[in-house]
Amino acid sequence: MENKIKIMKNGGKLKFAALIAAAAVAAAGGFYFLNTREGEIQYKTVPVVRSDLRSTIQATGTLNPVETVDVGTQISGTIKELYFDYNSRVKQGQLIAIMDSATQSAEVAQAQATVASAQADVLNAQAALDVAAKDLARTRELAKRDLIAKADVDADTSTWLKAKANLAAAEAKVAQYRATLEKSRINLNYTRIYSPVDGVVVAKNVEEGQTVAASYQTPSIAEIARDLTQMQVEVNVDEADIGGVHEGQPATFNVDTYPTLNFEGKVTQVRLSPETTDNVVTYTVIVKVQNPDGKLLPGMTANVSLILENRDDVLVVPNSAFRFKPSNGQSSGEMGPPGPGGGHKQNVAEVTKPALYTLDKKKKPVKIEVEKGITDGQNTEIISGVEEGERVITGIIVPKEEK
Repeated sequence: MENKIKIMKNGGKLKFAALIAAAAVAAAGGFYFLNTREGEIQYKTVPVVRSDLRSTIQATGTLNPVETVDVGTQISGTIKELYFDYNSRVKQGQLIAIMDSATQSAEVAQAQATVASAQADVLNAQAALDVAAKDLARTRELAKRDLIAKADVDADTSTWLKAKANLAAAEAKVAQYRATLEKSRINLNYTRIYSPVDGVVVAKNVEEGQTVAASYQTPSIAEIARDLTQMQVEVNVDEADIGGVHEGQPATFNVDTYPTLNFEGKVTQVRLSPETTDNVVTYTVIVKVQNPDGKLLPGMTANVSLILENRDDVLVVPNSAFRFKPSNGQSSGEMGPPGPGGGHKQNVAEVTKPALYTLDKKKKPVKIEVEKGITDGQNTEIISGVEEGERVITGIIVPKEEK
């Protein structure tokens, strides 16, 4: 509660009503009123109290799933059937889409026919090799008995070697066409698309009847969030504040749809790559958060407080107390920090430390050096210089002069 004590000098008699009002205000511990040549002055004061204080970095971020899988098609074609929609829960290996497979089925049939033809060529080549082998054996036997010329042996040997090579080539063709058949079967299997993970569909990128082309990149048909019970906030932290952020640091945040709820998380990553927008440099900080009841949704904007320090049961004063400065002639002196001999007056030029103002016995502001600790933006920790319960000035009001 702010004290307001009023001392009034009117140059004559005080009105009876004014005395009653002044007595009532004084009894309630209201404002201090000082009368100067400039007019009547009111000082606002508050007591130094003990409280818990938290120093934070304020930033904004976006909620996203920890892991999102982009499901695409390996082939071009027309989407024939879809078995999912937005928010559908899917299991790993579950069929989620079928593409028109007429082209792929025809390619499989063609490849099968090509393999069959190649296998027939192998049989023909094997038969030719068998004939050549028999002819060569007969020619060699006749040559041993000098019944045939050596040139005939050489000719049959050449025929046998060619037949052997033709068989090898035919067998290679079979292997080649079998590979083509296997590729055609794989492409046919690609017309049936399965979920790669357990999760929830967060994006549906195609509709039935839509044609997709996989010429240069894999077309995406859906995005599946692996687990929405765990999410992360991607926080944009200004370069001036990033030095105070580290992994393992606690954080709290709220979202617009639940303004009264505070969610807790922990910093798991500080990305080193900066982002520059309109000459403003920021760094991305990842805050992991549990989402067991599913209240947090992807894309929500989070107002994040990255907790730098916590102080429990410390002396605090409002920041407005440090902004108060009396005008010339209002201050009765300046007090240094308490020592063995008590406070001592100092010249204004000598004082460079933070200071607060209290009221002395003459109800005039007196300056007291203090040592500050952390701040939460509204209140500041006082390490030394004042004691609990001591009142400090937070502001001044100059009311209109009485007529």
